[in-house]
Amino acid sequence: MTVKKLVNIDTFSCKLQIMITDDIVKEIIKIYKSYGVNEQYEGAAEGILITGALGTYHLLIDIECLSHNTIAHEIYHATVRITEDRDVVDEETQAWLCGHLTDIVYKFIKQKNLEIKK
Repeated sequence: MTVKKLVNIDTFSCKLQIMITDDIVKEIIKIYKSYGVNEQYEGAAEGILITGALGTYHLLIDIECLSHNTIAHEIYHATVRITEDRDVVDEETQAWLCGHLTDIVYKFIKQKNLEIKK
């Protein structure tokens, strides 16, 4: 099972695809292939952020690792990558984006009735 949502982040002219899945390696490989990356993903992951083309970012979390810690960890990566790619170093702007992404991710999890593990 994979649930996903594509979110426009207009303030930063980009998109974030949120994906929670029971087969994270399969989804990583599919994203790699969609960008023409011809390498296999050789590892396990609780979550990952993949920077794609045209300002699209992919935030993936393994459903078995869906915890507040993993969610915060991946949102942090998304915040850093999105702001670094735009040369934004202002801490207040980064904090705003982190909060905005957190709100979006938790609303998505609630909408899909997913259980967050402690």
